[in-house]
Amino acid sequence: MMQTGPHHAAEEDALREENNKLIIYPRGFNITWGNDDRYWRIVNSDESENSRVAELKQVSWLEVTCSTDKVEFGKRYKVGFNVLLRPDAFGWKGLDVYVMAKVGKAGKFFPKKVSLGDDHPKQKFIIPKTPLVISIDRSTAKEKSIHLGLYEVWSSKWKGGLEIHNAFIEKVD
Repeated sequence: MMQTGPHHAAEEDALREENNKLIIYPRGFNITWGNDDRYWRIVNSDESENSRVAELKQVSWLEVTCSTDKVEFGKRYKVGFNVLLRPDAFGWKGLDVYVMAKVGKAGKFFPKKVSLGDDHPKQKFIIPKTPLVISIDRSTAKEKSIHLGLYEVWSSKWKGGLEIHNAFIEKVD
């Protein structure tokens, strides 16, 4: 598992706050098989600041997670990932992936099913298309944190050509 979280890199390389949105960059991700360059690599998408992307070469087990405690009780947050399917992407047709989020480490996951292989633009797009919104309720949450993940661990199909630019956690009220 690639451990690229803030405890392994400068926090400013992993997380940025802008307006009501937290943006988590690939250095803040935990990626299963991420330390094996046969499957993943972190590359610069351009010359700008925070331009690193996690590029999936090929895996049969997709698990990318991140988390933050920079959230507030009593608030709701929209969560997701900014991704791109490269022209050489493969294995996504007819395959569902899941964006899942939970409040606290021991919280219950809220999943959103996403199909990546059907008519996506050749530019960056947000998944899930319809927002996944979770609430941090003081009466039910034991801890004030959001854990977010992108998963496809059930099909055993090989897939590749996905770029994950960042994850986001955006306050909605």
